[in-house]
Amino acid sequence: MIQKNKKQKHILLHRESIGSFICRQVLRIILYIWALLILLPLIWTIYSSVKTPREFMNSVWALPDVVYLVNYQKAWIKADMAQNTMNTLIISGISVALYFIMVSATSYILGKYSFRWKKILYGFYFAAMMIPSILMLVPLYFQLESVKPGFTDNIFVLAVVYAVQAIPRAVFLLTGFIENIDNSFIEAARIDGASEFSIYSRIIIPFEKPILMFLCLTTFMADWNEYTMARTFLKSSSHYTISIGLQKMTRIFSYGNEHGAVFAGMVISMIPILVLYSIFQKQILEGIDAGGGIK
Repeated sequence: MIQKNKKQKHILLHRESIGSFICRQVLRIILYIWALLILLPLIWTIYSSVKTPREFMNSVWALPDVVYLVNYQKAWIKADMAQNTMNTLIISGISVALYFIMVSATSYILGKYSFRWKKILYGFYFAAMMIPSILMLVPLYFQLESVKPGFTDNIFVLAVVYAVQAIPRAVFLLTGFIENIDNSFIEAARIDGASEFSIYSRIIIPFEKPILMFLCLTTFMADWNEYTMARTFLKSSSHYTISIGLQKMTRIFSYGNEHGAVFAGMVISMIPILVLYSIFQKQILEGIDAGGGIK
C-alpha cells in the first residue's frame, strides 16, 4: 500500500514537472515572438535609413545594396535636426529638473507631515491624475495666451507645462512610498539637530532615489517624444521640437521620394533615448523594483 502511494506520488510529481516545463517553454516562445514584434519596426527603420531613393522605388522591404549615409546629412542639415534636437534637450532637461524638485518635496510633505486640508490636497493630486492632459490642452492654451499674445511660443513655458502635468501622478505614487519610510530615521536626525532641509536631502532623497530616478527618466522620454502640446504651443520654426521636426521632415522629403532621410531623422531622434537607457539601465530596473514595493 505504501509503495503504491509512493508510486502515485512520483507519477503526479512527474506530470507536474512535465506540465511546468511545457508552460515555461510556451511562455518563452511568447516572449520571443513579442520581442521580435517590437524589434522588427526598429530594425526596418534602421536599414531603411541607409537606402537610396531608387531602392525605395524598387522595394520598400528589400535590404539596401549600399550604405547611403547621405540621408543622415540631409536630415541633420536640411531639416534642421540640430536645432530641433537642442530645443528638445532644453525643454526636457528643464522639465525634469522642475519635476524632480517639486515631486520629491511635495511627496515628502504629504508623506511625513500632518496638517489641515492634507487629505483634500492629496485628493486634488489624485483627481488631477485622472484628467487626461489632452482635455486640458485647449483651456490651458487660451489661459496662457491671455497673459500675453504669443506667450505659449516659448520653449521655457512648454517645459514648465510638461513638468506641471506630470507631477500629480508621481506625487500620488511617491507619497505612499515615503509613508512607509521608518520615522525613527527622521526623529534621530532631528534629535541630532538636523534641519528639515538636511533631513529632506540626506535621508528622504536617498531613500526615494531609485523610484524617483525611474520617474524622471520616463518623464524625460515622454517629453522627448511629445507632439500634440508642442505643436499647439510652438509657432516659430526656431522653437520646434524633434517631434515637430520629424513631421516637417516627412512633408519636405516625401515629395522627392527621399524617404530614407525621413527614416534617418527617426534614427537620430532615437539615439539620445537609447544612450540614456544604456547609461541608466540599472537605475531604471531598481526603480521598477522599488515601485513594486509601494503599498
